[in-house]
Formats: sequence, C-alpha cells, structure tokens
Amino acid sequence: MHPSRRWLLLATTIVIVALLTLLTVWSFQPTPASTAYQGTVYDDNGPLADALVRLQTTDIFTHTDINGRFRLPIDGKGQRLTAWKEGFFIAGIPPDAQPLDLRLVRLPARDHDDYEWVDPAPQAKTLHNCGNCHAEIYREWSAGAHARSATGKQFLNLYQGTDVDNKPHVGWSLLDEHPLGGGVCASCHAPAIPADDPAQLDLLAVRGPAAKGVHCDYCHKIADVEDGTLGLAHGRFNLRLLRPAPGADKSVHQITFGPLDDVDRGDDAYAPLYRESRYCASCHEGTVFGVHVYGTYSEWLDSPARRDGKQCQTCHMRPTGTLTDFAPGHGGRERNPQTLANHRFFAPSREAMLRAAVTATVDFTARDAGVRVTVRVGANAVGHRVPTGFVDRHLVLVVDGKDTTGKPVPALNGPTLPAFAGPEVAGRPGKVYAKLLTDAQGDGPVPFWRDDARATDNRLTPGQVDEVAFDFPAELDAVRLRVLYRRFWPEVARAKHWPPEETVIIERTASKLNSHKKP
Repeated sequence: MHPSRRWLLLATTIVIVALLTLLTVWSFQPTPASTAYQGTVYDDNGPLADALVRLQTTDIFTHTDINGRFRLPIDGKGQRLTAWKEGFFIAGIPPDAQPLDLRLVRLPARDHDDYEWVDPAPQAKTLHNCGNCHAEIYREWSAGAHARSATGKQFLNLYQGTDVDNKPHVGWSLLDEHPLGGGVCASCHAPAIPADDPAQLDLLAVRGPAAKGVHCDYCHKIADVEDGTLGLAHGRFNLRLLRPAPGADKSVHQITFGPLDDVDRGDDAYAPLYRESRYCASCHEGTVFGVHVYGTYSEWLDSPARRDGKQCQTCHMRPTGTLTDFAPGHGGRERNPQTLANHRFFAPSREAMLRAAVTATVDFTARDAGVRVTVRVGANAVGHRVPTGFVDRHLVLVVDGKDTTGKPVPALNGPTLPAFAGPEVAGRPGKVYAKLLTDAQGDGPVPFWRDDARATDNRLTPGQVDEVAFDFPAELDAVRLRVLYRRFWPEVARAKHWPPEETVIIERTASKLNSHKKP
C-alpha cells in the first residue's frame, strides 16, 4: 500500500476511535437536572439489574440496565423516586438526593411463626395498629364479611348448633354431627390462630387478633401461594407467609406486602400476587368432607371474565373513586383514586353487585289454550356462577300471573317451586337456582358435612341464559316477576330463629299488552 494511503487510513481510524470514545463518555454524563433523573440501584453485593424505578404515585417508571443504572424524565412535581425488585423491600429517596442511588434491602430468608399478629383496630397507645393510619380502609374492612369470619352469628350457629339466642342443639350443627371436623373451618375463617392454640380445633376458643378473622396484618403477610392442590389445601395451609422475627432485627421491624410498588416506608414490599385471583383461591375453593363446597375460583377459571383478563380484584376490589390517600396525616401520598382498592369487597354494595349480575326478560306468546310466558334468566358481566360462595346460597325465580283486575291467575303448566323454597312461595310458578345438597335418598337440602351429601347444580353460568316456560289461561293480563337472593335455606333460618334475610334483586311487572306492541 502506498505510504500516503496508509497514513490516511491510520488517521481515519484514530478519528473514528476518538469519536466513539467521546460518545461513550457523553452517554454516561449526568443529564441536566431540567431533563432527567439518573442514578443507580444496588444492594450490599453491588448494582442490581432489572429493578423497577418509579416517580412515586405516577405512571412514569423504568427498569435498571445490567449495571444497575436508570434514567427517568422529570415530571416537574418533585416526586420521590422509588425502587423495587423481587425479593427486596421497596426503597425511596427524595429527588434532590446526591447521588441518586437507591439501596435495596433483602427480605428475610424465612418466616417466623412466633410472630405476634397486629390487631387491626385503632388504638392510640400502639404504634402499628392498622386502623391508626388507614382509617378509611379499616372502616371499609370492618363493614365486610372478612372482619366477622370467625365471630359471625350465623356462622357460629351452624358451627356449634345453636340458635340466635344461643340455645344448644338446634337445627344443623357441625360439632354435633361431625365433631372431628371442628378444626376444618379455622384454616379460612381464623387463619391467624397460632399453631399451638387449642382454637385450631375449636373456633369457640379463638381470642386476640385471630378473633378478628381475615384481618389486615394476616392478608398483608402473604408472600405467595404454595404448590398444594387448590381446593384440598385450605386457607393458611396453602399460603406462604413471611413474618419478621420478633425483636431479632431492629432494622426490619415489620414486613408488609401489597399491590403498590412505590410505598417506601422501609417495611413494605410489592407482590404482583395481590392483583391476581390466585391470591383469593386458597379460601374460595374448597372440597370439604368430599363435597365441593366452595368453587368460586374454579368457576372464575372457566368464565369469560378470565378470558378477558379480569381478576377477582377487578370487581371485588374496584376503587370507590373517593379514597385519594390511604394514610392521610401518617405519611400517605395523594394518589389517583382509581389506583386505591376498596376493602369491603362489594362496591358500591353487595345488593348493587347482585342486581348488576342477574338479568331477566319476559315474552308472551298467544296459544290456542291461552298464553305462554317465557322467562329468560342470565348471569351478566360476572366472573363466576350466580350465586357463588357458601354452598347454601341460592336464587328463587317467582312468576305470578294476574288478570286485568289484578286477581291471581294460576299457571296451567310449567315448573313450580318446591317445599324447600319456603312456605311463602312453595307451589307457585318459578324455579330455584342452587347447588342443592341432598342425601342418598334424594332428600334435601342437607349440610355439606353429612357423609352422604350429594350435589346437583343449576346455578346461573356467566354468558348463558336459562329459559323457563309457563302456560297460563287466556285471561292472563300480566305477570309479576321476582328474583330473590338468599344466603341460607328457609328451613335453616326458621330453626335458628334468624331474622328475615332476603334480597329482592329483580322485581317487575310485565304486561301482555305491552309485549304485543314490541316489534
């Protein structure tokens, strides 16, 4: 090669190397404060790759590179920076910290079952009681069934065989009929009972925070779901907890898991599980004494809601839109209200959710012998069968015919309500939607702890419509249609002397004349 060309090639190479060096150096220079934040996330062993870094309470986030570095745009509001990675507590620093480096602390390696549960009720003399800081969340939780899961009157009446006045040996009784099953209920209804507490086998002996049922501290100590078979490993037996060692490490005085990745009090950790139906499954799926008593999770698995990407929390922890700070005056941050879940699990109410979940239509068709009334009942925009939960819950469809003067018109043909639907409606046109438990002779309903309990299930299925036809004489003018929701069978409620508890979720009168006007 000619010497001049060799020198030209060498000079070009030097220039290219110099430019690349400058570009590399420039790319890691601090960006002007008016443009972006940049820093590093690390632990005691060095930089952490793929850590999530967020401007607190915003949707602005990024992940660290292989060297633990991050860069985030400035939003102009001076938000704190937070960082989290699986297996670590959340960390946070003010945006003017120098340098912008976030140190993550690892979660403890093991759970400590000698941990003393925190009572959720507010109490000024204690530091960590949940209601002290989270007043609105505590109020919502207190109004729901989780707060009464271990002490609810109806639950205990069925458990010990008492009536509403505590008279013993009245009606259905788990302890009278199946005494060895007394400890089964505790795994879900009082999961915080210590392992060596006699209340494990007798819920009547439950005391302390465990008597608060499914409470704040327990729920937020769940780190993951174990690998047990859902439905057979119940409640706490299929949940992996992570509790701190009492007094062992003063730098880690608490552990609190939750669905927000930017709560940086020092003892908080993010767990994606809290936004997944798996979180609910261990207590809401259960085969007990050989009977599939609770099936809400498996029903969700088969539902259109699951296929659409909806979880249990989508509906049952839907934000109310009113809560903007879950710990006002106690270190909480103002947030978009649509990011803060409700803790009653029915928003705006159980009745409103039931009414939104069930649909019913009525059609009239003229026939030679009179009028055929076709009722179509369906489950709408719901992620499980209706009703779901405790096996005795049921719906009752009641169809009453009337003439032009309002007098009753009996049906000529069609299904009628059975005796177990209750004396108020038995024999009238209608249908019961239930998971009905019967004994070997077909008599029912019976409690799930009966050894020979067998189930037939015709509850409403999401996305499907049940069609029921009734024939009436020609003088029929209109029908009054009702759909009733009950939590217990009428004969059980009567035996226990419980006050009436029936929710009318649909009630309307459909006119034959108006029906004929439809196109």
